[in-house]
Amino acid sequence: MKLLSELLSRVRGSREEGSEGRKDLEEVLDKAAKGEVLEFEEAMSFLRAVESRLSGEPQVKKVRGKVVFVGDTHGDFDSSKEVLRRFKDHKIVFLGDYVDRGKKQVENANFLLANYYRHPDRVILLRGNHESPVVNLNYGFMETLYHTYGSEWPFLFMKYNEVFANLPYAAEVSGLLALHGGIAEGLKSLKQIRKLPKKDMIPSDRIAFQLLWNDPYEGIEEFGENYSRGGGTKYYGRKALESFLKSNGLKGMVRAHEAYPEGHAWLFNGETGIEGMRSILLSVFTCRYYGIPPTVALYDGRKMEVVRL
Repeated sequence: MKLLSELLSRVRGSREEGSEGRKDLEEVLDKAAKGEVLEFEEAMSFLRAVESRLSGEPQVKKVRGKVVFVGDTHGDFDSSKEVLRRFKDHKIVFLGDYVDRGKKQVENANFLLANYYRHPDRVILLRGNHESPVVNLNYGFMETLYHTYGSEWPFLFMKYNEVFANLPYAAEVSGLLALHGGIAEGLKSLKQIRKLPKKDMIPSDRIAFQLLWNDPYEGIEEFGENYSRGGGTKYYGRKALESFLKSNGLKGMVRAHEAYPEGHAWLFNGETGIEGMRSILLSVFTCRYYGIPPTVALYDGRKMEVVRL
């Protein structure tokens, strides 16, 4: 946290706000949409444009039609490209964690952000716990920017994280709740998510933090301490999720955040009325770097199908 505070102080009031020349945005978007690493000035211009658009997005995005749910990609640019190439007639809900750990973090982030910018109703990007400087300062993204941009890395590190802090926390997809981690202790209504502040980079809001970090656990009914993740994170059980879904008129939940051996997992047995949905919670993971099959889920409002890339 001390390093992060020092970094914020160094960047604020600097050239970040645009003493550099602006590149033609369409040319920059073309490069970013191919997953290319941009020059510093190009990247700043690109990220400002994306941030402006994201700042107007609701914290709970409403999505209808045929949908693909995509779990963590963590710099797996190949899987991200494959999803957009393979499912051209679907809307695509990415469930967070685009950077850290993987081989092509900047390329993956640029590709997804550019495709969102051009197709905001088809490419839906939700926030994950790695879309925060508290995490991506230490798990690979900061180091990647340092090796790519040299002395200019702090400006881009903060700008990327300002963009990430404007990503929605959740999507409501034809009766399903989609988010990165899980429901939060004290969360009763989707209205509470809708009211969460934008640009909360840590995030400091307790409910927002838990939405990104919490994990499901079959061994409890309500909430319990999640010591494996660290302070402030919780496990949530079947009863807690069932209660939230019922109170908000939802059928089930799709999340990411954990790498299961099969690339996905069904948790908390229960009826949803959705064909192929074997429980009230589906967890998917789409990064191939973990030695597991990259997996997505297809949903058309009536039927759920888990598919390996």
